[in-house]
Amino acid sequence: MKRSFLFLLSSFLLVGCASTQLPENPVTQIETHVGGQSLGDSTSVYWYTHRQNRPMSLAERVWQGDYGEYQTVYRWRAGKLREVKREGTQLQGAQVKPFTLHVRYDTQGQAVFQRYLSDGVVLPLSDTQLFRYAKQADKALDTIKAQSKDNIGLVQGQWHNGKLVRCGDGKALTVRFSDALPDYLQQQLDTPQQGYFMAVTGKVRRSELTTSELLLLQPGGSCLVSPDTESE
Repeated sequence: MKRSFLFLLSSFLLVGCASTQLPENPVTQIETHVGGQSLGDSTSVYWYTHRQNRPMSLAERVWQGDYGEYQTVYRWRAGKLREVKREGTQLQGAQVKPFTLHVRYDTQGQAVFQRYLSDGVVLPLSDTQLFRYAKQADKALDTIKAQSKDNIGLVQGQWHNGKLVRCGDGKALTVRFSDALPDYLQQQLDTPQQGYFMAVTGKVRRSELTTSELLLLQPGGSCLVSPDTESE
């Protein structure tokens, strides 16, 4: 009887030790990072979600000046790009016209579904266009991953009395621009009684924001939100 009791006690201790080695939460958490960049006349803002460093989705909003603007949602499955949805406006000839596109790829990267409407007219997509969307997804992914690694993210809010009142929590941040602003932008910020919406990439420490790049500066405006990421 005594030996049976010791055996049961030993078994209980072994099970207890084994159970403490199990992770508290076996489900890996989904993480989100928001960033952006400006290249020439084009400005992009990204919302990136991933699990265990594997991409799940990346939503973007892109402004291209006189060439139009659009928003895109890219989706991955098991590390492979599987879907691209985009809508907005683009320059065609001398006019900016609305467009939408939806592409689905198989596991080999081949487009198995495509639908492209330009100004209400259904048009085919060339292999070059389909390949370009996949490369745009790769480039956006590389950019946001690099920013996430360097702890650089999007900070946005209203410029008021020489400080940036951050979206979300309303915290007033002192802004230190890493590069000197052009004179016309500095004059805008120095103008009293004038409110501006500002979006930058950078790092926040306590109440100071150090920018890496100024993305948007415009009168008025509201906080940017991710495009709808619901698939059809």
